[in-house]
Amino acid sequence: MFEKDSFERQFTDMMNDGFIFIDSRGIIQIYNSKAKEIFGIEYKPEYSHGSGKIEKGDIVIIADSCLGKDDGGLLPESLKCIGIRNGSIRCGDAVVAVGSYKDDRHHVPRYVYRTGGNLHDKLSLDCRYQGIRIASSIDFNNGTVAITADEETYRVEFAKSIGHMVVLDADTKKMKFYQAKGYTARGEDVNALLSGKEFRSKGSDSELFNVIGKNVFEIHNNNSTIKEFYDVAVGNDIRYSDEYKEINGRPTICSLFPVDKGGSRSGAVLIIKDVSEIKKIIRERDEALQNLYKMERKLSDEEATDKLLPDLAGDSKEITNVKKLALKAAKSNSTVLILGESGTGKSMLAKAIHENSSYSGNPFIAVNCSSIPETLLESELFGYEGGAFTGAKTGGKAGLFEAAQGGTLFLDEIGEISMSLQSKLLQVLQDKSYYKVGGKDIKKLDARIIVATNKNLEEEVQRGRFREDLYYRINVFPIWMPPLRERKEDIYTLVSMILPRVCQRTGCGEKGVSGEALRLLSSYDYPGNVRELENILERAVNLAEGKTIFSRHLAMNRNRKNYRQDDERSRTLKEILSEAEKEAIEEAIATNKGDYKAAMNVLDISKTAFYEKVRKHRMEL
Repeated sequence: MFEKDSFERQFTDMMNDGFIFIDSRGIIQIYNSKAKEIFGIEYKPEYSHGSGKIEKGDIVIIADSCLGKDDGGLLPESLKCIGIRNGSIRCGDAVVAVGSYKDDRHHVPRYVYRTGGNLHDKLSLDCRYQGIRIASSIDFNNGTVAITADEETYRVEFAKSIGHMVVLDADTKKMKFYQAKGYTARGEDVNALLSGKEFRSKGSDSELFNVIGKNVFEIHNNNSTIKEFYDVAVGNDIRYSDEYKEINGRPTICSLFPVDKGGSRSGAVLIIKDVSEIKKIIRERDEALQNLYKMERKLSDEEATDKLLPDLAGDSKEITNVKKLALKAAKSNSTVLILGESGTGKSMLAKAIHENSSYSGNPFIAVNCSSIPETLLESELFGYEGGAFTGAKTGGKAGLFEAAQGGTLFLDEIGEISMSLQSKLLQVLQDKSYYKVGGKDIKKLDARIIVATNKNLEEEVQRGRFREDLYYRINVFPIWMPPLRERKEDIYTLVSMILPRVCQRTGCGEKGVSGEALRLLSSYDYPGNVRELENILERAVNLAEGKTIFSRHLAMNRNRKNYRQDDERSRTLKEILSEAEKEAIEEAIATNKGDYKAAMNVLDISKTAFYEKVRKHRMEL
């Protein structure tokens, strides 16, 4: 049925599974590419070396995960050839060692071992031997073994067990041989080579290892699966599909079928799936699922952050960091210092922290320290008793500290308060208590304090305008609100959030923004930050008669310094006219609710001219 150089052999090389056919004498007739890959018969070696055998004085480095298994039946006594004579080492133990082959009188071997019942984590040896740094390790958890010698690392993966070995020449101390995948099939297991067997060369110039025409037992050790394979080939009636089998130390899923021709047995077929490859795919899938889970969790966290802080619009790195800090601050009772330019949204951030804190069910009291005269600010904060000063109410007055009891007191523009009031505020923050103006009874403060400023308080301290001890007291949990020019990617999101709110507040009906207007909004630097953006949009909403805000409706400070570098040059008359033409077409389409024919009539242009201009301005209809 299967002849040498037949079409069937070429066809089997296209299969995704390993395919081996032996004739009735046990001679391999077909051994496809996948089978060669699974058992390491065909591979691309990372390093090259010639053929030869281990000679006296050669440095032998061994990393054996289970003595006697997948190493050619290596026995503890076999280690004597590299000078190891330890009666405590048993079959099944893991050994990492380096020694001089049949020359231990001049060089003492180095080794570590671990009993067979304790094979987990790593077993490592790191030493200098004959002037060379040797580092060997067996990673039982990840199924890898690595030997580093002469600054090169030789790494092999294994499924259950492995006998790995590197040999250095006695004279040159250069690599002479290293173990690689498929060593069992090539007859190059540790025991065989230590017993004097020659090893094959590796590298691009090496002769290919041809298994066709060889007895199956020459390539695969005489285990139960290969014995069954041979028995079926010679006439036994055994067959199975997708059963777990171990061949050459590799876990596989096998299917075994007899092959008959002319009423008599002509051989058998063994189909192999590599379990280690399946495990690798499963591991990669699990890692991918784990990464997906992390991404979903991250997205979920981001969505949760957006839900908890809906007024802090934007997805930029800067505002995302602010949101994270705000949620952390909300879980703490510490004083929060919000820093940032005017108009960045410091009061909005303070309220968001309050609403996500344990104080959220109680009042949020905000006071702008710069808007209250200095002579009144103390009595507003602390309150006063009746008759405390001329003009004081007879029954006195509760202050903002008292009004914020159980909630949050937000002191905006704290950098504007006087030195004398700073001293009293410091006392409140330290003692969590205060006296009303003109009062003798101490009042307990049970409120969260959040402060904000647009000033550089460090500079204010250096200039003697702000108390250093108060600065350290309020600078417990600082949050920097970035200016809008540093997070321009958030402008579209901000416009989408602010515009509907402005339209509703002004009663002007729903409006949109043209592409050119949005480009102009994105190119502006906003000295007044988010507050200025909102004012610009409110003015534009009032100016725009139709449903769309165009660039001509945007009343911004057109000073060159407020625009990005690429927008600083003066525009030509042609560019200005082109922009106006584009806006006119956009407005006509918007006004007529997408009716192109009506838009053409309003513009008084032909259908051909209309579509030519649409193409010219690259407008999407």
